[in-house]
Amino acid sequence: MQILSFYIVFVLLGDVGSYAIGRTVEQWSPAASLPVFLACFFLVFWLAWLLAMRVTRPKVA
Repeated sequence: MQILSFYIVFVLLGDVGSYAIGRTVEQWSPAASLPVFLACFFLVFWLAWLLAMRVTRPKVA
């Protein structure tokens, strides 16, 4: 259950970052903002899972 909690938090934070990156790209190229946002959006799910696993990994003595 703890891993899911971390995963949700990481996804929410990452999606806020994806939104900010997409809005920034939109200033220079409105046509490129959607592909950049979608790439970041889906990358967040993968990275959030890796981070959640790393944070909740049992410590080896």
